[in-house]
Amino acid sequence: MASRPSLRPSLKNSARALGHMVERRRHPHRFIQTDKTPWEVIHRDGIMAVRHYSLPPMEQIALGEESVPVRRDKHRVPLILVPALGIRCWTFDLMPNRSLVRYLMARGHDVYLIDWGQPSQADRELDLDTYVNHWLPRAVDAVRAASGSDQVNLLGYCMGGLLCLLYLGGHPQAPVRSLATIASPVNFHKSGPFGKVFSLAAIPAMKIHDWFQFRLEPLDSKLFHIPADLLSLGFKLTNPPGLVQSYMDLVRNIGDRDYVTEYMTMGQWFNDMVDYPGAVVREVIEKMILGNSLASGRMTIGERRVDFGHVTQDLLAFGGASDRIVSVRAAREILKVVGSAEKRFEVAPGGHAGVFAGSKAPAQCWRVIADWLAVRAD
Repeated sequence: MASRPSLRPSLKNSARALGHMVERRRHPHRFIQTDKTPWEVIHRDGIMAVRHYSLPPMEQIALGEESVPVRRDKHRVPLILVPALGIRCWTFDLMPNRSLVRYLMARGHDVYLIDWGQPSQADRELDLDTYVNHWLPRAVDAVRAASGSDQVNLLGYCMGGLLCLLYLGGHPQAPVRSLATIASPVNFHKSGPFGKVFSLAAIPAMKIHDWFQFRLEPLDSKLFHIPADLLSLGFKLTNPPGLVQSYMDLVRNIGDRDYVTEYMTMGQWFNDMVDYPGAVVREVIEKMILGNSLASGRMTIGERRVDFGHVTQDLLAFGGASDRIVSVRAAREILKVVGSAEKRFEVAPGGHAGVFAGSKAPAQCWRVIADWLAVRAD
């Protein structure tokens, strides 16, 4: 007589799933594994700070289900990571086994990170001039002083890459050896469906500007300030089917603690965003979205004229193959405007977040960046 299958594994899995469901609601911090790599602040200016990371003594680091040996000696030229606005700087340091910061340090890079802080309504007057002509140069100087190096390398994600580009274009003598960007849009009018809308809106907007000399600058920045909750909702709505699918996947895998941890940690990226300063939003709309000035390679930030032809540093740029926010076409335009003799563009798997920090990012994006920077860091 055939024996009946044991109910114990099924009951055990059900109990585990129920436990994770309750724990996820009552103690979400137990699953969220962000910002775990040790760091210290070496410079602060208002809400902006510069972090210097250190890797505890270890022979190797975990990277997904693999491991990466830790290089004993450091490259000479330090690396500054520049986050996008509107998100937490720890997106560069997600789970310990999905941390770009740890990976770059394991590969021998001396890693610094700019923390743009947490702007509030009181900071709505923060503009591109502050970020590009004041905070970025001071961050570079602080890293040079702390590291003893005459030059630095830059790596920017999304708007962080554009801030770096604007900085280099307006400061031709900047002590920067190379620039790498990930999902940074240079031609806003070529960014998929959003780009078509932008380009169509730009035509009447420019006509109004020419006829009536109407500009957004005199308007109160309070009108353009984007609260963190609204920004978070906007990002989620760029891919509603993906949002529903990811939740369904969570339901199916709720008994797997590692899966829940990854889901909660990645979700924290979009659940814990920060305000986008109104003055910056106003400038982005007028100069980048409607005017599409980045695509022409010239614009004015504060009192400084920016010319991307002055960007002569070696350049490596990435676009996400399925990015719904910054299309490959929009990111690839960087090659047309910079004056770099050595410039390279790569397409990597993933959407706007996935190309930067998804499961395929370490092999398809991070490794290429680390290899490319290594040649420019000694």
